[in-house]
Amino acid sequence: MVVRMAVQTMWPMGFRCLQTSKSHQWSHNPQSGILGNAGVSNACSRKPPCESEKLPRRKVNAKVIVSSKTRSRHSEMTDSNVENIVLPRRLIREPKNFLAAPSLASFTSRFGDVYPAPGFLESDLGTTAVYDLAAPSGEAKRRVLLVHGLNTPALGLLPLAKALQRLDPDAHVVFFDLWGHGLSSTPLVAHTAHIFHSQIFQVLAFKQWTSAHLLGYSFGASMLAKFAVYNPRAVDSVALLAPAGVIDPELLGERLRDLLRDSSGREAQARDAVFEFLGGGSPVVPDDWRERIGRGEVVAEAFQDWELKEHPGHRHSVFSMFREGNVYGTEDYFRRFAQLALKRVVVLGETDEVCCKDKLTDLGFTNVEVVEQAGHGVVRKKPEEVARIVYEMWSQ
Repeated sequence: MVVRMAVQTMWPMGFRCLQTSKSHQWSHNPQSGILGNAGVSNACSRKPPCESEKLPRRKVNAKVIVSSKTRSRHSEMTDSNVENIVLPRRLIREPKNFLAAPSLASFTSRFGDVYPAPGFLESDLGTTAVYDLAAPSGEAKRRVLLVHGLNTPALGLLPLAKALQRLDPDAHVVFFDLWGHGLSSTPLVAHTAHIFHSQIFQVLAFKQWTSAHLLGYSFGASMLAKFAVYNPRAVDSVALLAPAGVIDPELLGERLRDLLRDSSGREAQARDAVFEFLGGGSPVVPDDWRERIGRGEVVAEAFQDWELKEHPGHRHSVFSMFREGNVYGTEDYFRRFAQLALKRVVVLGETDEVCCKDKLTDLGFTNVEVVEQAGHGVVRKKPEEVARIVYEMWSQ
């Protein structure tokens, strides 16, 4: 059964859920390997109908310059500087403030109904698809929230979710499509970390949870590290799986770094460069994908191909997330996260180029586990091993 809820955003831990008798319908205007990826580029058989859309950049007021000496840890400004601040105007266009995701029917027409059916929650940023795996024991003693990475939607973590429940039958596991992925909308705002933090709180409210054991993969891990720093009361434990966030800038290459600094007049080039970095080509969908999906397997390349062809906002979301969402340059937040008084573990693939144990050790991490014969896609290649490490952390 598909469930829809509307979520009204209040103070972070004070969301109010309003059940709606029928869902509101939106439509978009037709005129208008790394980091959670198993090989994706911007190429697809037909371009989405919103190719001209450009998500706004994060706004920084150039009229006020504050030196590091006048800034506190939380970037508070002095009284003399406050008078000169000009807050940016709202960027959301009304009534259209997001690009609608593909319909559930679009997904099932391609993949059938072998996967769990999502519920949907609605907010001022759009619609979020939420997947729910009830505790096999019937007693939900542990609440678990999984957060996926770039490109592959939430269902890419289904093997890990099931592996966790085999080890802990009392685990109630929930996962959701991040903005611009799977069956979730693309908000027409810069995809900074805070819109994903808001999405987490919306999902927690949707489930009537106040906290959960959080697991994040790649981009999801980077985002959860920052989320935990500011919202520790919503966190029972955190597992960072092949985290992004502390990528060596040299890995991006000079051209991509230049485009990320300033893509004025070169938005399409910058977007193409990001997708080239993430995969280097179109997703190569295996010939036997239908048979494998019919058996309930997850074929990430098939999901990615479907997103590129059917989700009008997917390419824009991925680009904005990469540029604005803390995919790199978050060393300070990782240091602060490492000092939090909570259970945590980091799981890395032995050959992961995005993150390495030495880098995390330098940032203050002590509980870092390395899975042999695996790279950045460790959660899909070895879900049982990742689940074992996470369960051991829970059991400590």
